[in-house]
Amino acid sequence: MQSEFHAIKSFGVWMNSGMSPIVAGHEDQVAVDAVQARAKAVWPRIASDLGLAAEGARFRRLMVNSRYQHVRSVQVVQTATRQRYVLRTVFDEINAAKQLKSLDRHQQASERLRAVPGVSSPSILWRDRDSGVVLMEFAEGDTAYRALSLSDYGLGERAEVLRRIGHAVAALHRVSDVGDQRFWPKPFLKQVSTRAEAVRAGQFHVPKPKKFLGLCALLHRAGRAARGQVFRGAIEHGDLHLRNIMMSDTDVSFIDYSNHKGIYPYRDIADIWISNCPDHLAPDGCQPGFGGIASADWAAFEDGYGMRLTVDPLFRFFFTWRLFKLWSALAARPSYQHRRTADALAGALRVLDALLEDGA
Repeated sequence: MQSEFHAIKSFGVWMNSGMSPIVAGHEDQVAVDAVQARAKAVWPRIASDLGLAAEGARFRRLMVNSRYQHVRSVQVVQTATRQRYVLRTVFDEINAAKQLKSLDRHQQASERLRAVPGVSSPSILWRDRDSGVVLMEFAEGDTAYRALSLSDYGLGERAEVLRRIGHAVAALHRVSDVGDQRFWPKPFLKQVSTRAEAVRAGQFHVPKPKKFLGLCALLHRAGRAARGQVFRGAIEHGDLHLRNIMMSDTDVSFIDYSNHKGIYPYRDIADIWISNCPDHLAPDGCQPGFGGIASADWAAFEDGYGMRLTVDPLFRFFFTWRLFKLWSALAARPSYQHRRTADALAGALRVLDALLEDGA
């Protein structure tokens, strides 16, 4: 990609382009600054262990999700000899065990993908086994989200970007294989029923509640259609949206793993298309396909992945399940996200209408 469009994102963060993180007030900003300082304080120990130059290192702060910036820090470290690394620190005692397991998952995927040309995860070069502090390779390139957006302006071919993403996701799932599994929807549908009952009773407030209840009914039908299906299980990435995929001219790299035990690879693929809803829905002039996504986009991604996902009942279930999770999350959006909430709801309604029309 051209250097002027270079973007970096590592472990759930955006490059800080000068915008300040969203914080509620002075006390929150003090907490954020304290986490950044605490992270920098670990650097001399890391540098000593790895034989790197500790003196003269420069730190560039990356933005993290505003919900976690009081306990997480991600910074690009450039040494005096111009080597670049990503320093990620998580000071979260409550979720420490989960964080460590997700790092184990990242490390395992990184090691297994070394044998796969053109697909990778940044190597973890140093980690503290008692906390979520790691130093990783610097991932070159743009996020897949940005690469796909730039293709709409003639900077790359959209279909080729999607084929590369599909191919890389398939490779990640192959090296994460856990063998043949059989799908039983009961645990998922129990959650759907519980949420639907809460909505009907006025105990859980979602936008467009009647439409949401229609989605719940659709999920029950989709669950019955997929019940008992045998599928090839793989340990999921856990948060596989397009900003957690980095792309260079030669490599597709996965970052920010958030799972260590889920084994439904279709959830990863549903995340790609639903997490940033409505960004990836078919624009005007494009033929919409399954779930309101452009037919051409599905064709390119499926070609790369090597499977007709949109005709598979189990994938259709998990795609609908991801819409259910998105819609449920809209109930908790804070007021400063009102515009984003409205956009996400409009996208969710489009996806639901497309699924109902398709008979999912």
